[in-house]
This record gives sequence, C-alpha cells and structure tokens, in this order.
Amino acid sequence: MGSVLHLIFRLIRLAFWYCTDFMVNLANLTHSSYNEANTWILLLLIPGLLTLLIGVRIAQWFELRRLRRTFLLPPTPSNS
Repeated sequence: MGSVLHLIFRLIRLAFWYCTDFMVNLANLTHSSYNEANTWILLLLIPGLLTLLIGVRIAQWFELRRLRRTFLLPPTPSNS
C-alpha cells in the first residue's frame, strides 16, 4: 500500500512540475508573466472550451432528436 501511495504522489508531483514548466515556458514565449499566462489558461481558455463543448453536446442532442422523429425511431433510455 505504501509503494502505491508513493507512486501516486510521484505522479502528482511530476504532473504539477510539468504543468508549471509549461506555464513558465508559455509566459516566456508570449513575453508575459507566469500569472498572466495562468490567468489566460485557467480563467478564460478552459471555461470557454467547456462552454463550447456543452453547446456542441446540446446541438447534437437536438439533431439526434430531430433525426429520431424523422425516422420514427424510439428513444433509447440513456439518451431520451
């Protein structure tokens, strides 16, 4: 059990340092600070992409509903 927790902590630490290094490099490439790059990614880009993906999913749901009505297919329990 201890070795599994140690492995999980190592993976979390590795992911943290990879993400931090990525943000520092992104800030250097855009000639901005780490805080500005972090703000752009975490407060603007990720919520924007999430909103876009939710919108796409809603559009797909309406299109699937229209196609089911066109071809008179019964709705499935998971996608009604």
